[in-house]
Amino acid sequence: MARPRTHGNPSTRVAAAIVIGMIAMVAIPAGITLHSVSSPGTLSVGPEASPHGYTWSLLLFIVPIVGIAFWFLPSEGLEIPQRAFWRTIGILAPVGCLLDVIFAQWFFTFPNPKATLGIPAPALGQPVPIEEYVFYLTGFITVLLLYVWLSEYWLAAYTVSDYEGEARALRRLL
Repeated sequence: MARPRTHGNPSTRVAAAIVIGMIAMVAIPAGITLHSVSSPGTLSVGPEASPHGYTWSLLLFIVPIVGIAFWFLPSEGLEIPQRAFWRTIGILAPVGCLLDVIFAQWFFTFPNPKATLGIPAPALGQPVPIEEYVFYLTGFITVLLLYVWLSEYWLAAYTVSDYEGEARALRRLL
């Protein structure tokens, strides 16, 4: 007689094997594919290749922000710790923008001005498209919203029920 399947959490060895198997399912075919390239192609982009392409690519961040902030979080009754959220954004976004202000002149070139709105933003050396700063703001908001949503909804079983009380009981670092 066949043994009935039991549902639940796999053992740590099985879980590790699953993760290794998942990585291998992507890494092995990718490695074989990349190894089979004998003559890599070159990319040549003309000035009309992607009108406002960089601007439109910001939707990769804006759509998840709208989806998570206005649909998932309210429908699940989850509350974002807003003060911590905005403090984090208030630190990370300016630091990202500062990196752009200082280092863009050495790392970035924007050979296709039609890929952006054409609005220059200040940076050392030469201006950068305004989309660079929107990228940092929306990118950090997206990542932080994903983190909060995953933590509060998908990983809710691992959340400490009395976080504030537990946090007060810990010795402060600063």
